[in-house]
Amino acid sequence: MDPFFTEEQLNNMSRENMMEVMRIMQNQVRKKETEVQLLKDKQKELEFMNAMLSDRLALAQRRRFGSSSEKYADGYEQTDLFNEAEVNADTDTAEIEEEIVIPSHKRKKRTGKKEEDLSNFEVTETIEYKLTGEDRYCPDCGTKYKVVTKEVVKRLKFIPSTFEVAEEVTYVYSCPKCGAMIRPEKEFPLIKGSIATPSLVAGIMNAKYVNGMPLARQEREFARYDLNLSTKTMANWIISCADRYLGLLYGQMKEEFLKSRYIHCDETRIQVIDEPDQKGSSQNWMWVYLTDHYSESPQMVLFDYERTRAGYHPVNFLGDTFHGYLTCDGYQAYHGLNDSITVTGCFTHARRRFDAALTALKKDFTKEQLKETVAYQAMTRIGILYKVEELIKDKTPEERYQERQKQSRPVVEALFEWLHSMEDSVDRSSLIGDAILYTLNQENYLRRYLDDGHLSIDNNSAERAIKNFAVGRRNWLFAKSIRGADASAVVYSIAETALLNGLKPYVYLSYVLDELRKMGPFPKPDDLNRLLPWSNELPEGFRTKKKK
Repeated sequence: MDPFFTEEQLNNMSRENMMEVMRIMQNQVRKKETEVQLLKDKQKELEFMNAMLSDRLALAQRRRFGSSSEKYADGYEQTDLFNEAEVNADTDTAEIEEEIVIPSHKRKKRTGKKEEDLSNFEVTETIEYKLTGEDRYCPDCGTKYKVVTKEVVKRLKFIPSTFEVAEEVTYVYSCPKCGAMIRPEKEFPLIKGSIATPSLVAGIMNAKYVNGMPLARQEREFARYDLNLSTKTMANWIISCADRYLGLLYGQMKEEFLKSRYIHCDETRIQVIDEPDQKGSSQNWMWVYLTDHYSESPQMVLFDYERTRAGYHPVNFLGDTFHGYLTCDGYQAYHGLNDSITVTGCFTHARRRFDAALTALKKDFTKEQLKETVAYQAMTRIGILYKVEELIKDKTPEERYQERQKQSRPVVEALFEWLHSMEDSVDRSSLIGDAILYTLNQENYLRRYLDDGHLSIDNNSAERAIKNFAVGRRNWLFAKSIRGADASAVVYSIAETALLNGLKPYVYLSYVLDELRKMGPFPKPDDLNRLLPWSNELPEGFRTKKKK
């Protein structure tokens, strides 16, 4: 390799120039080393992708042409269904009290846990074991035994779904003299001409939207208990109650939501069969908006069904009312919002890309070799930022801001300076190149969480809010109609917000449906506000007891 400078040039240089030259040479060497490391990483990625594609091809060929017997390779166990109880059983939580022997000492497991677990439930049956007849007397001396203590053991019983019929009897009166007739005024039914009650509809909603049980599966379960209730009927009830009752609460929640100064947004797929002028395989979208515990406003989740993923949907939803920070992933649609909204980024999405690059290298690299890769070093730097967030999560926004300036900002500055040094050397077609360029493309948005202590480092709150929806979607697969998708958006919003505020979803849904039924078609805003999931006027016992 040709030298950077000739011997004559080096002799004519001053000391200052020599130092500058040495610095340039060191930077060039480091850049070359980085390029070499990136090429090594890409080579391993390609080897990994090749092996993965070969495995997928072999599996596809086996599924198509191979035996269908239930045999698995050595070391592989099918644990998803039939041995779930065995796999998930935790012998450390056995109910019986026993001594745990450790070489240096012995200790007893803590007592009182069973009593604590059962404290929320009423005792409905007491079985007493007493001596009777001649057994009450001592056989040695004939003296009657005396009770010295009582041993009480509690056990928990389960009663499956039970149905009760509420019968309404209306007496009709007439005047014997003039024949005038009168009947007492009846309460409005939840749904006119239907057997539906708030408790029944709330149970169906809770099963579908909280526990992810499709209506068809509920229909089969009801039939086992001799109740014939079709999927279509239950769907009609949900749509009717969402339109007529829960939609009123949704409107109040949105009004409060738009007053917030810090929100999260995300979107996820949903397929709606009866959308006009679209193919059956087309994807539609459920947009999700929420506040978190740093927003200094009521915590809530709002789902909004839209046909497409176009950027004008969040523009229309937020309108001209919301002004503040919005945390989201790197989707470009959020960057077209009005100037009064400041978009902040999600470090989790950046970290995932580096994690994907690192995963591709794990097959062939030792632990020590992995530590030298760009992906590992990037994950380490981002991990430091998350460690800081863990340490300051319970502090005030002002304290969080100050700690971030001292601890996080230098790390962020160093991270992006380091990534910029590799910008010209990376290949976008590689996983590590994609991770580096994505992170640099999002730099302005990723830095912004440092500017305000209310802001989050990522958009994980929105992803957690989507989780129940995603689990349910895997079960019910699609929505039949636009009205059904809109109704689902409303019920998911109410149920998820109830969960965020520590409420028991079934109890809360049953209560608000009954209260809204009594209010009639035009309830007052103040009456609606007292039913909101964060209201202090909700009855006691609606909130779950938080674990210590």
